[in-house]
Amino acid sequence: MEAVRDPRQYRPKRRLLVELDQGRVLAAVDEREDLRVLGLDTLEGAMAFDQGKLVREAGPRTTRRIQGPNGVYFLKRHRGLTLRQRFPGLRLRQSSPARVEWDNHMIMRRAGFDVPDPVAFGESPAHFSVPRESFLITREVPGPTLDHVLQHGLPGPPGQRRHALVAAVIRDLAGMVRRLHSAGFFHRDLYCAHLIVHEDPRWGRPYIVDLQRVEQRFPPRRRWLVKDLSALFYSAPATVSRADMVRFLLTYLGKSRVDPLVREWIREIDARVQRMRQHTPAHP
Repeated sequence: MEAVRDPRQYRPKRRLLVELDQGRVLAAVDEREDLRVLGLDTLEGAMAFDQGKLVREAGPRTTRRIQGPNGVYFLKRHRGLTLRQRFPGLRLRQSSPARVEWDNHMIMRRAGFDVPDPVAFGESPAHFSVPRESFLITREVPGPTLDHVLQHGLPGPPGQRRHALVAAVIRDLAGMVRRLHSAGFFHRDLYCAHLIVHEDPRWGRPYIVDLQRVEQRFPPRRRWLVKDLSALFYSAPATVSRADMVRFLLTYLGKSRVDPLVREWIREIDARVQRMRQHTPAHP
């Protein structure tokens, strides 16, 4: 029998916000004391913070994992932006990378998607340009990445019917991505490593992370939808079969069989995956 989930646990908690450091930092009220203890309640403190574990360094962006008094945080900092990044043009959004990602967290939470809890963001003063320095703090979502789950086996008691479990994973993931795209969102980096599988009464509860490049447009261009799907398929481990991917696409498209439209999507996704395999990332 399928585990029953209480729908109340999926409602995002309301976040009351407060300005700190003379307006340079915006933080959740209930996280303010932990930020003060860690020295992360000011722009200067956050940008100079050197404790915790450095988990990623990609050009001007660094990410640290920090054990706080009441949980684990991720601190993502942006500094040393180029002139082109600071002056992107009048028609483009002139916001710091941290503010863009903060806004994406807030918008997606309100839309009902599972994303990490936003804790705080801050940015340096700027006039008619993107702030030179900015940071974002989020709470850690405990759990493995989706590729790890798919690689090392789905959870479940011994003897559980694997086919039923795989079908549930495909249905839930495809439904989530379809809902994401139907709401006008596209992630642009929707790799399996950017889905964290939190503990749940069923197989797991995937959270979408790394939201800096998320956009929302109505309607979203099909090439961005194909890019999201291609990133998922490209990053799936070898334990995910071609048949699994086709079943995922059928569910995503609301189809019961492979027809000309499904074949067209498969061709576009396959072509994109091939290009991704030939691409060398700037910050591996």
